[in-house]
Amino acid sequence: MQDVRSLNFAGPYRYTSRGTGVFHFPLARPWTWALTHHGMWNVFVHDHEPARQGMPARRHPLHPPPELMGCWLAIYATREYDADAVDWLRKGHGLEAPGAGVLPARAYVAMARLAEVSTLGNDYRSFGVDPWWKPAGVSSRGTVAWWLEELQVFEPLEAPEAPRLAPLDPELLPELRERVRMARDGIWRPEQYVLQRPPPPAPPQAPPPRPKATPAPRRELPADDSPVPPMGPVEQLGLFGGGS
Repeated sequence: MQDVRSLNFAGPYRYTSRGTGVFHFPLARPWTWALTHHGMWNVFVHDHEPARQGMPARRHPLHPPPELMGCWLAIYATREYDADAVDWLRKGHGLEAPGAGVLPARAYVAMARLAEVSTLGNDYRSFGVDPWWKPAGVSSRGTVAWWLEELQVFEPLEAPEAPRLAPLDPELLPELRERVRMARDGIWRPEQYVLQRPPPPAPPQAPPPRPKATPAPRRELPADDSPVPPMGPVEQLGLFGGGS
């Protein structure tokens, strides 16, 4: 780790010469897919300090050593699959990331040059120009961004894991260079992954119909079969023109 007194807090720092070294750079999925297939060009690197007595776990943004600027990073897709990234990509960019069983893991998938390191406060590109840094509707992914240039995606090269920013295994360099060359010449093209879109939300259910009121049962009066008495004299009230 760098000593904090040696860090450049005045502003972003950028490479001044093109390095030739190639360094192992692990990245969890599906961030690798966003980098290789959807134009993401900055990454956020952190050191994790485990919790100890009286202190919670903490995350520190990592500043790369100056000698790493301008060098190549071999992007390595790790076994980890970041579920929070899936939600971030969906809310920030409308992307549905492929599942863990689809994306290559434990393999190098791309090369990129480390061009610049900057913070949200002093980077002019952060003010609405770069949608990957902090799109509307989601939180920022970090405070210190590593900007990548000359990204080249190639056929995944399976390899064992290695310490972060360790020099690439010399035995892998010939095969890696050959795959980069094939990709640049168009002999190999990046695989297009079928996105697993979530099912559409179920339409709101209409409230169940209210049951119809059941009419009260008709109460029948008991039959009266007793004989009816004869009618008495009926007063016609002049209905037939007669009068008294």
